[in-house]
Amino acid sequence: MSSPLLRRSCALWLTFAFSIFAQAPQQSASPEIVQHKLNEPQLAVAWSPDGKRVISSGQNRAIRQFDARGKELDSMRNGPGGWSASFAPHGRFVAVCGLDRSVRLWESQSGAEHRQLDGHLSTAWVACFLPDGHRMLSVGEDGTIRIWNPDDGKEISQIAGHPGPIWCMALSKDGRWMATGGSDGVVRLWDMQTGRIRRACESSHSGGVWPLAFSPDGRTLVSAGWQDGKVFLWETATGKLRRQVPHPSGAKAVAFMPNGSTLITAGNDSVIRFWDLPTAKELPPLEGHRGVVNGIAVSPDGGTLASASADGTFRLWDLGRRHTSLKPAQLPQKQLESCWAALQRDTGSAAFDAIGALASSPEQTLALLRERLQPAPTPDVQKISLLIERTNHSKYAVRQAATADLERLGEEAESHLQQAVQRPGAPETRRRAEKILERLQHNCIRGETLRGVRCIEVLERIGTAEACELLERLAAGAPDARLTLEARASLQRIKR
Repeated sequence: MSSPLLRRSCALWLTFAFSIFAQAPQQSASPEIVQHKLNEPQLAVAWSPDGKRVISSGQNRAIRQFDARGKELDSMRNGPGGWSASFAPHGRFVAVCGLDRSVRLWESQSGAEHRQLDGHLSTAWVACFLPDGHRMLSVGEDGTIRIWNPDDGKEISQIAGHPGPIWCMALSKDGRWMATGGSDGVVRLWDMQTGRIRRACESSHSGGVWPLAFSPDGRTLVSAGWQDGKVFLWETATGKLRRQVPHPSGAKAVAFMPNGSTLITAGNDSVIRFWDLPTAKELPPLEGHRGVVNGIAVSPDGGTLASASADGTFRLWDLGRRHTSLKPAQLPQKQLESCWAALQRDTGSAAFDAIGALASSPEQTLALLRERLQPAPTPDVQKISLLIERTNHSKYAVRQAATADLERLGEEAESHLQQAVQRPGAPETRRRAEKILERLQHNCIRGETLRGVRCIEVLERIGTAEACELLERLAAGAPDARLTLEARASLQRIKR
């Protein structure tokens, strides 16, 4: 059945295939470290903070525990499994939920059940620990966000404001942000200091949201829609869309590599895919599962990926050869100026591309930012105090003008407005201060403040001694200014 046309087609296909693999990063013949065939579909995986243990949660019967090379350790006794699994920051406890109304805690070392947290009126879908290790969050089908004390098992409080069932939740590494998603398809960002919704991400999903994950620096949130099959990247500072990731048929599991520049997605197509976010390119995938991949987790050192699948397997994969560094680029001056302008725009995608381009050219970018980026100035406290005082003026026009000026000052006046709300004073001043603060809660940062925050993201990505030097200068600005706080947080992450 051979023909010249068929032989020519085969030759062209082989040439094409060879060109793809020739350009791909070199990898070992089999990146899979170990595979365990378990007796039920696997739903979730999680690593201990020290990277020495990893758990896999099954659909009904068991929560299994393994060491970093895949050797099985003591399983969690009487563990019914679930869709969510997480370790406490100190590594002592494991929390699992997702099959009934309870959140269960186990001692990780012994596998003994520690306690059960009851309160949700229907399925508790996700639970995780806050960074202090002494509080936990859980969300559920009953539409509640609950805060628990894992030490005594008591419910501390609830956070209200999310309409309808909540199917997923993520917490930024520093505990500053919480994201929730559910049946209405809207991704909401919460300020954990106030317990209020800070913003809802524009457009979001046309169906239910599952799952969510923050990048290591907390500046990007990834959401997946298990009904619309879409994967979105959001900017937490604005709620704007940064990028859509084209994972075929959608993702049921998402995770970031520790450097934050590589996103991993997995789902219905059984393939684990890697995406280089600065270039928007797909990297070579991992294949082997024969069913939906329900859960993935990257070890703290970024060297190993754990995956759990509906095919009943738990697998560990070697990621050692996937740590690549790009060669510094040289940007034309026109592109450099274009990137600088894009950092101030409301458009999330254009700004994200600009951040990636600037980070790829450290020498040029550092020279530009040294010249144009200045520490946040100390607010004019006297002026702000006078404006707050005028919010109780006898003339309505003066009160309105003072209120408008305080709103324009934005975050610069925020701490002073908070003090005005807390201290005894005129009811009219307190009322107006509360309204301004409420507007600030929901408004996105804009203008030079937004550009400054994005510049700090660029500096953190560069991460060199020269970049840290500039961050140190910015961290010495006005103590409560957004720019100062962002620079200090970046320095802490870089030095960690």
